[in-house]
Amino acid sequence: METLTTDMQQLLNNLPEEMDKTLEQPVKGNVKDARAILRTPADIYDHPTFYSFLLDMPGLDVSNIKVRVENGVLHVTGKKKKKQQLIAGEPAEGLKAIRIERRRARYMRKFTLPPDADQEDVKATYKDGVLTITVAKKLQPPEQEDDDSKPKTLSVSIS
Repeated sequence: METLTTDMQQLLNNLPEEMDKTLEQPVKGNVKDARAILRTPADIYDHPTFYSFLLDMPGLDVSNIKVRVENGVLHVTGKKKKKQQLIAGEPAEGLKAIRIERRRARYMRKFTLPPDADQEDVKATYKDGVLTITVAKKLQPPEQEDDDSKPKTLSVSIS
């Protein structure tokens, strides 16, 4: 009976915060993020010595793709920017678009890495519109980390 009373007390204490979260209007940025996530299909594979993530991100320059690991989460983002139209290598003045179907796009995905993933050994390559990320597995069992440890962020260069 005592645990029921304690659980009810905790529920009632958290109720105002939970109601605020429910009643908040979606922020425009969150809607854009959701579209970016839906636009980025991914395949994940578990190999004996590493994990691989394959993401379709067509039409991007490598300089517009960012891969980082932060607190055990793999973050992948990319932007397809609007390109200036060229005719014979020169800027097209007086060019009038009749139809534009190829648009700018944002790509984004986040993956929680398993405990045996080596967050320090992450490699990424981009070829033919496919980003391939490999995360090595730790050779020894994962060690228990202190809760006092500072958040780690690792930016990954893409080749």
